[in-house]
Amino acid sequence: MKPEKSKETRNLLKRFDVLKGVPEKIFIELGMNLYHRTYRKGQQLFLEGDPRERIYLLLDGYIKIDKMDENATSFYGDYIKPYELFPYGGLFKDEKYHYTAYAVTDIELFYIPTAVFEKIAKSNNTLLLHIIEHLSDILVLHESRLQLVTNSNASERVRHVLCLLLEDLGIKDHGKIRILCPVTVADIAKLAGTSRETASHVLNDFKRNGTISFEKQTFTFHKPEMFRLNRL
Repeated sequence: MKPEKSKETRNLLKRFDVLKGVPEKIFIELGMNLYHRTYRKGQQLFLEGDPRERIYLLLDGYIKIDKMDENATSFYGDYIKPYELFPYGGLFKDEKYHYTAYAVTDIELFYIPTAVFEKIAKSNNTLLLHIIEHLSDILVLHESRLQLVTNSNASERVRHVLCLLLEDLGIKDHGKIRILCPVTVADIAKLAGTSRETASHVLNDFKRNGTISFEKQTFTFHKPEMFRLNRL
């Protein structure tokens, strides 16, 4: 595979928040070391514990990340949406990936060798600042998840998960907000730390009162104001 050096590639890179405002020379340098790839739904990008050799920039589709405990049971999950760079965990420090990443839809992305990206990032204060800002956002997300796991009410935990998904993956659509990432009831149950039956019951309650609807793994929030996060 050859590096992606075209002007079209640079224009795509400029859609990533982490790269906004960086000098043109950074886009040129990235393009000289950037590779394009597609994955089919279900394919793995890397496994937890693999050498942290690549940084990815997602162009289209959705990726799920999972972290397993010693019993090979998933205890942390999250999603990557288009025009996000990942992984941030371990940047400038760790030699291995912290979690497993796989495609939950067909995806298209760029990747760059980790060592090259870190060298470029260290050379530009704007890019470094954006990385720090994103790491701060991740910390806020983890604080919200801490609030989630300390809630003993399973129904409220499911609602909290919906709040997190709405904030992270929601796309505005004429007063409604949609989640196009294929999140299943089982996924919501796992994230909420409850049974699939409980999650399904809560979702059906929301569906009956017209708050949300879901069909073919697409969630539509008809009253998104009811799903605002209460920060710690």
